[in-house]
Amino acid sequence: MPPRRTPFERIALLLQGGESARGELPKDLIEVEVRQKEIIYSSRNRAATDQYKRAQKLRIACASLLERLPPELKESDEAKLFAQETDDKVCNIVHLIYRAQQYERIAKDFEFSRRTMEEHWKSGYQNARHTLENPEVLELPDRLEGVRTFDMRQD
Repeated sequence: MPPRRTPFERIALLLQGGESARGELPKDLIEVEVRQKEIIYSSRNRAATDQYKRAQKLRIACASLLERLPPELKESDEAKLFAQETDDKVCNIVHLIYRAQQYERIAKDFEFSRRTMEEHWKSGYQNARHTLENPEVLELPDRLEGVRTFDMRQD
């Protein structure tokens, strides 16, 4: 019988910073540029997550097929090559959506002063704590789903 595991040993919880692609309509050109940055950064994070999800589903499917091969095929060079690329792990990816302060505006992608970074770290820490209180993010997806994503934003 496998050892009993705590929820944190059973789950790969990947925390990923992000900007919100949702927001109010800009009222001036500065707000247009701010929204453009938010949408670009959010889209890049989503694309990376989607690419990982697709790749992990393929790795899981490959592992599943290899399990069903007869022993003589499992020992083939081709099967061994596939086996190197398989991974039947499942995980949850939690997007922690950072809510920028009103004063950050246009400089938020290049202003990294100590004060600003400490505010970001504190916000991220509080958001992560809030997220981990949600039992749903600790439930692993099945192998068919492979990777489940959550968007968590502490308001």
